[in-house]
Amino acid sequence: MKHRVYGSYLTGYMYQILDYFKKNISPSRVLDVPAGLGVFAQALEQLGHTVVKVDIHGKEGFVNANMEAPLPFKNGEFDVVTCLEGIEHVINPVGLAQELVRVTAPGGTIIISTPNITNLHSRLQFLFTGTFFQFDAKGMRQTNGTPIDRGHVNPFTPLHLIYIFGSQGCSLKEIRVDRAKRKVLFPLYLALKPFSYLWTKKVVKGTPKETYPGVNSVHGLLTRFKLMFGRSQILLFKKQT
Repeated sequence: MKHRVYGSYLTGYMYQILDYFKKNISPSRVLDVPAGLGVFAQALEQLGHTVVKVDIHGKEGFVNANMEAPLPFKNGEFDVVTCLEGIEHVINPVGLAQELVRVTAPGGTIIISTPNITNLHSRLQFLFTGTFFQFDAKGMRQTNGTPIDRGHVNPFTPLHLIYIFGSQGCSLKEIRVDRAKRKVLFPLYLALKPFSYLWTKKVVKGTPKETYPGVNSVHGLLTRFKLMFGRSQILLFKKQT
């Protein structure tokens, strides 16, 4: 799904996040990193938010910064931090997560979107090719120390992200997906669902509740329809006070 904004386009995951902003967040100071072309930031500004745009390319009106280095902001400087399709581009995603949490105010919101490698299409791709959806070999760029975009180098499951941000004092508020992918696989999903349900139940049995802050049911999270078919996963976290 695409929506025109100032002659450019919002993608489906951006639309989902804007919907969340409209329903849950009053005008705030927002950090958007990486900001790309600034399309999402412009849409937030239309809603009345003050947006600081950060990107490695250093466009006019942007803060030029590398996500693989400390961000040039004070602790707790932003009410909301968004990192859309960015965390998969760095070789030290935990370091980036620490920086995103650091610059978020206590009680603030951190929003992450990244390709959903747990969808059924991605699982089948991995079975037959050893690579995840949107993480094939041609999508990576060896930078040799040059500060340029690496491409997709770090795939994440939702549990991995929940654990990483949980270790930094954040809890999950909500998970969304942008749109269903490869719905032609739905009959296969129905056929495999009993096996998926039972196997997943076995492997998550005994998981301590505190391991994944904000998750009521690890089993339910992993077997629900939307993660099986969502193209991008969108995780919304709250930084604890």
